[in-house]
This record gives sequence, structure tokens and C-alpha cells, in this order.
Amino acid sequence: MGIVIAFFAVIITTITTHVQKDDTFRHVDNLPKSNIHVVILSGHGSILNNEYQTAGKQSPTWPDSLKIYEGYSCKLLALELSKKLTYEHIDNTIINNYSSDLSLFNRVELINKLFKTDNRLLMVSIHHNAQPVGNADYVDFEGQKGFTTIAKGGASGIEVYTSPGLTESDNFADNYLMPQLKGYLTDISFRNNGKSKEAGFYVLSKTTCPAVLIEFNFMTTWRPDCLQIADPFYRNAFTSAICTAIIIYNESKNTTNDKDIAYNRNKRAA
Repeated sequence: MGIVIAFFAVIITTITTHVQKDDTFRHVDNLPKSNIHVVILSGHGSILNNEYQTAGKQSPTWPDSLKIYEGYSCKLLALELSKKLTYEHIDNTIINNYSSDLSLFNRVELINKLFKTDNRLLMVSIHHNAQPVGNADYVDFEGQKGFTTIAKGGASGIEVYTSPGLTESDNFADNYLMPQLKGYLTDISFRNNGKSKEAGFYVLSKTTCPAVLIEFNFMTTWRPDCLQIADPFYRNAFTSAICTAIIIYNESKNTTNDKDIAYNRNKRAA
């Protein structure tokens, strides 16, 4: 009997020894302030009932059996980014947190409705890139084309987009996001000489909050792009870079004039 009691005492002592308090679990009054609310927009639909929900938007099936479905990959990246932001007590919402696709109009409508009730919004849209494949050197068993390497003509690297004109989106992209992406992803190339680009994409030009769109590598290039997209190391570095940029941006709002913020956020809509 004494041996049994001693055995359970060892178990209890062991469990107690390994119980550590997670500092994220605190009363809300003691949590750090989230000066921004990040809206995460993952590009396209995912996989539902073993069917990909967005026509196109995919790589070929490469010789090593790797295949990138943009909507599925970006959904996982959005979930990982949301998890990291939540852990850092940064308010965030995934707009299309389901497998079916959501039209551009509906994406923008949801974001703008949310912005009317919460003007702290910052939209981050996550995508993978693609290039015309007319001169591609590879064709898979379904007829999907792509480039096996950069040397064969494949495009490569990361691009960050904002809407036309100087807005708060450019401030976030150039001063916060790009430096962190370059710091975390040192062996990935950056297009446009490492600077953000302006484009009239619907989710950038029609949203009334600051918004950026990130193209994380090319689905149409096997080496190195698709291999990096599928690599847990690069995926973690990618979402960590965005998260770090957002944390620093959030901290900057403690010292920024509220009137200036409101002007910068809304001048696209004026």
C-alpha cells in the first residue's frame, strides 16, 4: 500500500513540476492594447469535398508530385498568421474563413462594413503569383504548364502591392512590411528592386482602409519557388515576418496623431 501511495505521489509531483502558467492568459484589463485590427484575406477558395473551389490558380503537378493550390496554401498561411497575431494580442479577423470561394465584391463589401464600425482596420491579402506559361518547359499529366527553374524562364520572388497614390498603405508596406520580409527571407528574391508596387487590384482600390497584397513566390516555377512555398521553414518565416511588421506598426500607433491616422486611412475614399 505504501508503495502505491508513493507511486501516485511521484506522478502528482511530476505533473505539478511541469505545469507552467502561460502569460497569454490574463484578465483583459492587463492585456496590451491593440491599436489596429488586422483583416486577413486569403486568396481564393480552398478544398471542399476533395474538390478545389477556384478554377485555375494552381501549379502543375511537378515531377516530385508537389502541387500548389493557391487557395488552400493561402488559407493555411492565413490561419498561421492569425494564430501568431492572436498570441501577440493583436486584434485580427480572417474574412473568408471557410473553404468555398468569395467574390471580389463580397470580400470588399465585408471589409468596408467592418471598417465602418472599427476604423483601426489594416487589410493584408495573401496570394501566390503566376506568369504566362506559353513558353513553359514542363507539362504535367493534366496539361498544366510551368517552368522547372528560373534558368528555363521561370519568374521568381515576392511582390508587395498597394493601391495607386500615396496612402497609409504605402507607409505600412515600405516602412514596416518590406524590411521584415527581407530580414526573415534572406534567400528569396524580391521583385521591383525590393520596393512595393502600385496596382488597381479590386481589393486594394475599393477598400477604404489601409490595404496591402502580398504575392509569395510563383506557382508556375518549380525551383525554387514552389519548393519554398511548400517548405515549413519558409512558410513560418513568411508569416513571422508579417506578424513582426504588424507588431511594430501597432506599437507605432501609440505615438501617432489620431487625426493624421484618420486622414491617411480615408484619403483613398475621398
